[in-house]
Amino acid sequence: METKKYEYIDSLRGIAVLMVLMVHVGNFFKLPTTEYFSHLLFEMVYSGRMGVQLFFILSSFTLMFSFDRRIGEKNGTSNFYIRRFFRIAPMYYLAIVAITAYFIRLDVRNWDILTTPWYLSNYFFLNTVNPAWIKTIVPGGWSISVEFLFYMIFPFIASRIKSINTAAIALCISLIVATLFIYVTRGQFFFFQFDFNQINFVNQLPVFFIGIFTYWLTKESYTQIKNKTWALFIIVMLLFTHMVVPYYLFYCIIYCILILILSKKPYKFLSNKWLSKVGRVSFSMYIVHFFLIIMMNNLGIGHLIPVTNLFTSIVNFVLLYTLVFTLTYTISYFSYKFIELPGQNLGKKLIKIRSTK
Repeated sequence: METKKYEYIDSLRGIAVLMVLMVHVGNFFKLPTTEYFSHLLFEMVYSGRMGVQLFFILSSFTLMFSFDRRIGEKNGTSNFYIRRFFRIAPMYYLAIVAITAYFIRLDVRNWDILTTPWYLSNYFFLNTVNPAWIKTIVPGGWSISVEFLFYMIFPFIASRIKSINTAAIALCISLIVATLFIYVTRGQFFFFQFDFNQINFVNQLPVFFIGIFTYWLTKESYTQIKNKTWALFIIVMLLFTHMVVPYYLFYCIIYCILILILSKKPYKFLSNKWLSKVGRVSFSMYIVHFFLIIMMNNLGIGHLIPVTNLFTSIVNFVLLYTLVFTLTYTISYFSYKFIELPGQNLGKKLIKIRSTK
């Protein structure tokens, strides 16, 4: 993809990570940071968690571009897995090692945890398939597991979705499966404030199909969707009248519209060099900001000014958010340069070596 033409994609990644930082500044600190916020204001902050779904949509959207560009590539499927592994694993594995060392403090009496299925599931990106494993080592690691599991099935999916009509059918089926899963497992699998049936792979899968559908909307007209497919869509809507709508659905519709708009005209306030720079290091930022907040919690940081009312609470939140963002971006700039990029380059070298055999 041409860098300038698709700057809006990196910019949206930047917006996604800024949203994630917002919710975690709001609820990840031990000292209250939103104690005087009204319910509406708190809900606005808490909606930052939907930045994860924006990441998912952008992931499948851009993967479809790459898939179309590389059709006919020698060893295409295995090369795809190599690229994805070396895109995610170096930074993620380093985070697992770092946080393990931090909490175990190199005490040999605690090393038996390293051989448990829960611990090993994180290395194999399987921690989101089992409620006993979902309590991840790396905070936010559930979303990385969901992302990687989607990678595993993506070549199969992409090779079979060849039109906007088939993309719409796949999206409808995934929504039906996710909704039925929520219904069957309702009230089970609690994980802190999250319900396992909300953040597991099955329930998150439709988000990726929304990204794929959005990709096809940029290529074909919705008028090419067949009547039978519209009937399937009506069935999904009827299902939603009796069952819980996936919590992310309306946000994802907004994201879909936003991508379509920016693909036609990249408005500067949503697509610019600053947001694009943030977006390029967004994966590092996603991981690093958790570590940073953990350290700040241990230092008793949560109130940068005395908080006594709504005004001082908002000022403190803004100052804290600014501090977390500044430190996170600075650290992530170097982790992207010295960990992520070398990892990606290693993957490219392996692909090049395989292509010469």
